[in-house]
Amino acid sequence: RRLGALIGNDICQISTWSRVLERIDAALIRWEASHPSMEGRRLIVMMIIGGMTQYLTKVQGMPKDIETRLDKRIRRFLWADKEKVTVNKETVFMPIKNGG
Repeated sequence: RRLGALIGNDICQISTWSRVLERIDAALIRWEASHPSMEGRRLIVMMIIGGMTQYLTKVQGMPKDIETRLDKRIRRFLWADKEKVTVNKETVFMPIKNGG
């Protein structure tokens, strides 16, 4: 392990990301307790998930499976497990001046 990235042959990409996913889950649970607004949720997702994945994605790459898992976590956090979603994710992440 060098600078947070695992180096070597036959490294399991999923296990490399498991600690990051656990940290993201813990952070989102802590933030959920503060009952953030939709704008707050959007900012939290960008700070927490974006911040915690940026470096490892650059040095290790992100497997499609991890991308799918993160997408599910983002949707679940943004919509607070609501059954019916009224706005799609792309619109939420657009800049406010563009209708986001």
